[in-house]
Amino acid sequence: MTERVNISIPNVGEPPNPAAGSQCIQKGDWLFISGQISLDNGELVGPNDPLEQCRQCLRHIESYVTAAGGTMDDVVALDIFLTDIRYRPAAGQAREEFFDAPGPSATVVGGVDLAFEGLLVEISARAVLS
Repeated sequence: MTERVNISIPNVGEPPNPAAGSQCIQKGDWLFISGQISLDNGELVGPNDPLEQCRQCLRHIESYVTAAGGTMDDVVALDIFLTDIRYRPAAGQAREEFFDAPGPSATVVGGVDLAFEGLLVEISARAVLS
């Protein structure tokens, strides 16, 4: 049986109770990255700026993938949650900046309430390490 390994990066905190989950789990060649938000070392990046918040979420995802020994080409799926669906073009622009064609599959959902005040975007990812 393949072991589950927790992957951490220094600028994103883990849940205080490990039973509550992890920011990133590797199981075999699969990497499961929890919804990333635009907090970096506890500070909001890109207040009122959906493009910069998307970029920060993707920077976190890139850091997790790199820490596991992969590249952004290994990311196969994203789930993008937006507080306002009108931020969809910003999410698309950020994706173009981080991924070569063809990019990963994506689900985009708008009109959601996120966990912390000031957040406009949350992005989770799955990767298959090559």
